[in-house]
Amino acid sequence: MPIYEYQCARCGNEFESFIWSAKDQERLACPRCGATDVRKLLSSFASRGSLSSVLSSGCGTGGFS
Repeated sequence: MPIYEYQCARCGNEFESFIWSAKDQERLACPRCGATDVRKLLSSFASRGSLSSVLSSGCGTGGFS
C-alpha cells in the first residue's frame, strides 16, 4: 500500500495518505481545511541505518566492491 505526501493549495498543510485505488485519489481532501485542491509532493525514500553508513557504502555500487 503506497503512502504519498501531499500539500494543500488552500492552507499549505503537508500530509500523508494511503492510496489504495484511483477512487481514493479522487476523494482526497486536506485533513486540516477539507479542500480537495492538493498536489502530490516529491518525497524521499526511507532507509534503515545512518546517513554516514549510506554515504560510505559507495551509493552507486549497491554496497559491493
